[in-house]
Amino acid sequence: MITFQYYLTEAASEDKLKHLEHAEDHIINAGFDGFAHAYHNLQDVHDQLSGKKNKTKITTKYDGSPAIVFGHHPETGQFFVASKSAFNKDPKINYTAEDIEKNHGHAPGLVQKLKQALEHLPKIAPKTGVYQGDIMHSGLNTKDNPNGDVTKEGGKYHFQANPTGVKYSTKVGSEEGKKAASSKFGIAVHTAYHGDTIEGLKAEYAPDLSGFSHHPDVHNIDTQDDVQHAKMTPEQHELYNKHIKHATEEFKNTPKKAYKALEGHQDLLKTYINRTVREGTTPTVAGYRSHANEYHAKLIAKVKTPKAIAAKTETLHNDLSHIDKHTENFQHLLTMHHHLQQAKDQLTTALSAKPKFETSMRGKPTKPEGYVTVRENRPTKFVDRGEFSRMHLGARTE
Repeated sequence: MITFQYYLTEAASEDKLKHLEHAEDHIINAGFDGFAHAYHNLQDVHDQLSGKKNKTKITTKYDGSPAIVFGHHPETGQFFVASKSAFNKDPKINYTAEDIEKNHGHAPGLVQKLKQALEHLPKIAPKTGVYQGDIMHSGLNTKDNPNGDVTKEGGKYHFQANPTGVKYSTKVGSEEGKKAASSKFGIAVHTAYHGDTIEGLKAEYAPDLSGFSHHPDVHNIDTQDDVQHAKMTPEQHELYNKHIKHATEEFKNTPKKAYKALEGHQDLLKTYINRTVREGTTPTVAGYRSHANEYHAKLIAKVKTPKAIAAKTETLHNDLSHIDKHTENFQHLLTMHHHLQQAKDQLTTALSAKPKFETSMRGKPTKPEGYVTVRENRPTKFVDRGEFSRMHLGARTE
C-alpha cells in the first residue's frame, strides 16, 4: 500500500522561493509542490519533538541587526566584512576601517558595528570560507569597551540589537550570561557560502560551524537548536494531528489544476493574509476579493490620465473576475493554508517552551522570534505570526 507521505514527494523545486517564507505560505508560492514541502517540514519537526530523528535541521531565528557577511574573500584570501550589499551588482567589500568609512560613512551606526566586526570576528572565524550572521550585541559598557550595549539589571544581562524588536535576557551566572559579560561582540551565524567568486557564492543554511574557534571577546551564539529539551504536550499533539489531518484531506480533495488559480495572485494574496494576521481574522475568499478591490482602487486613485485610469480599471475588473471564476479553488487553498498554519503554531509553541534566552518586547514576555527549519538546504520560517504581529503593531502605535 502506498502511504500518503510516500505519495507526497517533492519532485519539483520551489524556484519561486527567493527568501525566508512561512511554512504555510509555500502553498501560495508553489501550489501542489509547495504543499508537499510545507507538509514534510511540519512532519519532520513533529517527529523530532516526538523523539524521532531525521535530517531536517531546526535553528533558532534571532532578532539581530544588522545582518553582515564576513570571512575570507574567495579570490583574494583577505578577511573582509560587509553588509548584505556584498551581494549587490557593485559590492561594497571592507578589508580595513578606512574601507568601512568610505563605503558606509553616511550611516554612522553601521560604521561602528562593521568596525567591531572587523576587529573581533577574525579571532574566531575559520581561515577560509564566507559566512552570514546577525549582530546581537557589543558587550558590556566598560572603560575598555565604551560602545558596549549589554546592560545588567535584576540579576540578568540584557541586550537588544533591534530597537523595536526582541530583547534577550539571561541570568548573570548562566553560560550565555558569562559569555555576554566577557565579550565585546555578539553574533548569531546562520549561513555559510561556497564558491570561487563572490558573485558565484551558493548558500548553505544551518551549516556546520565546528571550524569556528572560541575567544572571550566574541559571544558566538549557536543558532542550531537542540530540541531534546522541547516536548509537545498531549493537547498540542492532539491539535497538531487534527489540523494536519484537515490540511491533507483538503489537499486530497483539491484538483491539481486548482493551483493555477494562484498565478498572478501570489503577492496580493500574501499581503491579504498578512492583513488578516494583523487584524486577527480568518482569511476568506470574500475577504480577499474585498482586499483586491481596495488595493486596485488605491492604484487607480494615484493616476490622472484617462488612459492610465482605464488600464488600471481593466486590471481591477480582470482580477475580480478571476477571483469570482475561481472562488472554489481559492477556498480550497485558503483552507489548506489555515490548517497548515494552525498545525505549525502547535510546533512553534512546543519549541518555545524552554528557550536559551528569556525574550520580551516593550517589557512584556513573549516567545522567541521563531525558528527556521532547513530541509534539503531549503529554509522555512516557523513563527507565531499572530503574536509577533500584535507585538510589532504595538511597537508602531505606542
